[in-house]
Amino acid sequence: MKTNLYIKDILKGKFLVKKNAYSSWKFIVFITVLSLMSITSSHMMDIKIRNITKINEEIKELKSEYANIHSQFLQMQLESFLKKKLLNINGLKDLEDPPYELILK
Repeated sequence: MKTNLYIKDILKGKFLVKKNAYSSWKFIVFITVLSLMSITSSHMMDIKIRNITKINEEIKELKSEYANIHSQFLQMQLESFLKKKLLNINGLKDLEDPPYELILK
């Protein structure tokens, strides 16, 4: 029977207006501040997670771009590619005989 009375007193808020209500108010303010800190930290964490996801996507894009440019660069270094470019641009031909050295006396 007494527990029902305590529950009714709590639900009505009588513990907030009693003589020793100061300690109850301190506890309520403390819990409120902790709740606000928890909400703020979770929002900040969400923002950081979004930023990390965005940066990871940018990293993936940059890695694929790097791989593409690197493969193009390696292809440009091939002898066959250089021969085609020189033939098309300047009309230069590839040597069929190896070069020889002139020795002057």
